[in-house]
Amino acid sequence: MPVVVLARTDDEIADLIDLVRSAKDPEVGLVLPAGNKAFQTPLNARLLGQFSRQNGRRTAIVSDDVRIQALARANGFGVYTSVPAFERGIEAAVPREPSYAGSRAVDGAPAATRAPLGAGAWTAAATLQPPPTRTVAPPPPPPPGPAAPTRPHPDTRGPAFPPHDARQSEAKGPDRRRPLYYAAAAVAVVGLLLFFVLAPSAKVTITLAGTPLSVNPTIQGSPDATQATQGDHVVTSVEQANGTQGFTATPTGQKTIAAAASGGSEMISTTAPGGAQFPLQPGDTFQTADHVLTFVVTQATYICIGPNGAQPPPSSCQNMGHPEPPNASVPIKDATPEAKGNLPANTLTYWPQNPCQQQPGQPPPACSPDEFSVTNPQPTTGGADQKQVTVASASDVNNWNTQVTQIENTLTNQVTEQMQSEAAGKTFAVDPSGAGKTIAFTVSPQLPNIGAQFSPAQVTVAVAAKVAVYSPADVRRDLMADLQAQVSQGDQLAPGKLSMQPCQVTQASDDGTVILSCAATDFSQPIINLTGLKSQLAGKNPGDANKIIQSGVDKVQDVKVSEFPFSLFYLPFFSSRIEIDENFVPQPSSSS
Repeated sequence: MPVVVLARTDDEIADLIDLVRSAKDPEVGLVLPAGNKAFQTPLNARLLGQFSRQNGRRTAIVSDDVRIQALARANGFGVYTSVPAFERGIEAAVPREPSYAGSRAVDGAPAATRAPLGAGAWTAAATLQPPPTRTVAPPPPPPPGPAAPTRPHPDTRGPAFPPHDARQSEAKGPDRRRPLYYAAAAVAVVGLLLFFVLAPSAKVTITLAGTPLSVNPTIQGSPDATQATQGDHVVTSVEQANGTQGFTATPTGQKTIAAAASGGSEMISTTAPGGAQFPLQPGDTFQTADHVLTFVVTQATYICIGPNGAQPPPSSCQNMGHPEPPNASVPIKDATPEAKGNLPANTLTYWPQNPCQQQPGQPPPACSPDEFSVTNPQPTTGGADQKQVTVASASDVNNWNTQVTQIENTLTNQVTEQMQSEAAGKTFAVDPSGAGKTIAFTVSPQLPNIGAQFSPAQVTVAVAAKVAVYSPADVRRDLMADLQAQVSQGDQLAPGKLSMQPCQVTQASDDGTVILSCAATDFSQPIINLTGLKSQLAGKNPGDANKIIQSGVDKVQDVKVSEFPFSLFYLPFFSSRIEIDENFVPQPSSSS
């Protein structure tokens, strides 16, 4: 087959020779763009023609550049204006020679002539410039006799040049299009045959009397894989997800905290041989050794100490005839609310109301003050001066609660998406009450109440979620098993006719325990070898196909055949082009 090779504008003569050499067929069409650099001189054209002859190449020039066409003709190349023209063998027409003053035809031929083509190329050279004007003697008078008829040229300026088509036919030699016409006809015939063999497809719709089936089981799910071997049981699992997010809580409220009095307890001891029993009343005082800080008794207390500080017998402690427990301590607090009332242990050692201390205007007591000693065995605490503190205002608490709510919503979406991704196609098991899925939040630190003292803090909201999941494929398997149990021997479940309603989760727990209520329907039909049936129908006409199905398949109610792209008198020859669709009309089961 002829080969077309493409040259570039900047190709040299060596590049053109390489293109012709590399062609896979001796007949080469060299496409030269207008202004090609190599094909501009007669020398380069002769070099390309010499190479083609020496190497058995029949090179033709394909170009719409007039200069390239003229140079190609002058050097023996066939010339074509386009690739389609080359493929069809239609050479470029030779331009009409101009008329020059005094120019005339000699012996009935044009003033300038070209030799006919040989082997697809011109054999006579032609110059690129117009021929010089020359005077030619008039032709001799015609011999006597009837004149040969001549066809006048349309321009009426003298004898016409040979018709353009005739000159073009002489130039290109034998017509190369005839084999192409034969090939095109053969391809068309083969294509038509292939179309009628391969293109048609058919759909055969068979309506069968099928037995409707239905099931409505309760399916239980558990993470225990051993239970899945039981009927209407599936294995479940529990997916978990966690997340955290926080914000900075900065309080803006201010509050004055009143001063607070320090408190503690005072211990009284005695070395009196007879011990000591006496009451202390609120307002009685104890002081530091320098008498600067005074603490007062906060509660009426009865002191009962045994001889020499020993534990007295219980029955010996009587307060105005009422029994009292042995006791040597009394609760006290700073008489002045202040922070400096927070004293270390053994600091309150002076007792102004010491019963052995002589009081002004009173007779001397019978005992010595040294017989009693007092002290605070533990530090006094709780004293504080008045101060301004930062507290959580109402707007602070409202804003913080809003942020917590927004974060909880965001975390809920995050953990839900995470659990869905980990479930990998399984379905969440959540019952109508919401059980089966839990999402718990913790806020740390806890947000304060309005007006409570609070320092700036980073509040963290954490979430922990888990949900029970089950596989719809496992549920489908159980439903198919329940339906299959209703199929009679020799029948089968109709392929592709299973209809499942979405299962309802009636009970679920986030430990994976699930109860599902499901329902499904299908048809029971005679077992049909669809592959074998298609093979029997291939190439048959629709009437025979109907008979084959009616006689070979049980419970057939109707057969319809449709063909594409149009109806033919036969079904496709290939069984793969035949589709069989089964429809069903209900038929009561034999047990009913």
